[in-house]
Amino acid sequence: MMDEEDIPTILQEFVQPRVINQDMLLNLIIEQGPKGIAGKLFYEDGINLSETTEIRIEFLNVLKIDHLWVMPNLVKLQMSNNIIEKIENLNDLVNLRELDLSFNQIKIIENLDSLTKLEILLLFNNEISEIEGIDNLSNLTIFSIGNNDVTDWKHVLYLRKFKNLHSLNMNGNPCTKEDGYLDYVFAFIPQLVYYEYKMISNEQRKIAIDKHYRMLSTLEEAEMKEDEKLKAQREYEEKLAFLTKAYVEHLDGEYLFHQMFEDDKEGRELSMVNEDTENTYNEYKINFSAVCEEFCTIGLKEHEKRTDEINLFNTAVNEGITNSQNQGRIIVNEILKKKAITLASVKQLLKRLVGDVDAATLEDTTTKAQQLSEEFGDIVTDAWTKLMSLEVELHEQIEDINEVFRLNISDMVDSFITTARGYFSQLRNCEAEYNDTINGAILYYLSGIGDDAKIPRHLQNLCEDKDMLTYNLNISHEKHLQVIDTREDTMLNRLKSWLEEYNEKLAIYEIERNNLQMLEISHFADAQQQEFVQILQQLNLNVDDTEIMTALDT
Repeated sequence: MMDEEDIPTILQEFVQPRVINQDMLLNLIIEQGPKGIAGKLFYEDGINLSETTEIRIEFLNVLKIDHLWVMPNLVKLQMSNNIIEKIENLNDLVNLRELDLSFNQIKIIENLDSLTKLEILLLFNNEISEIEGIDNLSNLTIFSIGNNDVTDWKHVLYLRKFKNLHSLNMNGNPCTKEDGYLDYVFAFIPQLVYYEYKMISNEQRKIAIDKHYRMLSTLEEAEMKEDEKLKAQREYEEKLAFLTKAYVEHLDGEYLFHQMFEDDKEGRELSMVNEDTENTYNEYKINFSAVCEEFCTIGLKEHEKRTDEINLFNTAVNEGITNSQNQGRIIVNEILKKKAITLASVKQLLKRLVGDVDAATLEDTTTKAQQLSEEFGDIVTDAWTKLMSLEVELHEQIEDINEVFRLNISDMVDSFITTARGYFSQLRNCEAEYNDTINGAILYYLSGIGDDAKIPRHLQNLCEDKDMLTYNLNISHEKHLQVIDTREDTMLNRLKSWLEEYNEKLAIYEIERNNLQMLEISHFADAQQQEFVQILQQLNLNVDDTEIMTALDT
């Protein structure tokens, strides 16, 4: 316990339960800031809550976490020894690395999802019964949750997934009083280095692993399978994203084929009437999927061609901009050099005005100063003209490059669209051929059934007679064509939209770039003129003669 004389004066003021407000935060920062001369300077410089990185709000009987959004750059927050019951209002503290809420009355771990940078979490001596709500804290390194109400052991496997967790303190929880708890922790949280702030020895770890070898092996095998499953899922998602970018998603396998039968119950059943229909179905699947695969390969090649064309275009535009900028720098450096020479000449002229100056010298100096000012004006105007000419030339070059690119990329897209329509036509032909073949196979099957024999009950609603068969096959045919047509429309519409938006974006970008560059050139020229006049005025401040001042101002 702290003696009263050891507690900072600011803390002694708060004896009643209270909430956090801005005045409290300011007072705490002053109290916890540097002392002496450094503290005086710290106070005089002004306190910016938004730039504060550390604060201690301890022993203040604080009831609720609040108002901390004014300190978004906090890295370390200590709020131990209060009467806080709920973790809340921390969402804005995304830079927080250390959070101490020990010695409070918290019952549930919650509202920590946004604290993804958190490395140290101290919840010692609260009323927590379950370890949860920290799934997003992948950087968690030190976790202290001793002296709480955790009774079961399920938290051990929960903490196993935090690969950066090196220090854990569970001392004082009911679960730790059960035999074998420590061995369970040491065996199933292998990344732990310290428990209760004491290093775990190799011997302790080995004994724990030996005790739980069988269960540990089963768990590791299950985790390996889960990792492989997650890896496969990531690879699938990456591949799908790549194919989607090329507009050929779901055309690299049997996806489109199975999609046709997904909502076609009658079609699936008709394909399984007998061995002949099953063979027809399987052959249809092979042929249909082969067309999809071939088209997908072509689509990827076309995407690569478009990407190469875009890269060539960007290279040409960037080279043009770079060359123009380099020439512009030469012009700008030249004008700055001439300005320095001109100002040096002005200074030399002004030296002639020191002391008693006769009328002839004054007139000659005034004339020459006026001449230098006009010459510099001509230099700036000439530089402006050259820079503008460079920009106009660059703008025309980029517009020409844009037009060539637009024609090339449009030709590529049009060519691919023509190819795509051809392949989708092949898919429709495959479907029509299948429909005719399955129809013939079922009719042949029905013809083999004698007059006295009855058609199997499960086929009665599908193909009891020729009209019913024709009806069901037509329904199936329409569903399949709808899937193919929808996939074709989706692809072509996306591709056309991309082309239109991309060309429009390039045109807008060049207009904005050109306008901005022309404004910068004009601003540069105006700034040089104004700066030169201001310098002349400053150099002339010590001259009393109004005539020379008027001449220089002009």
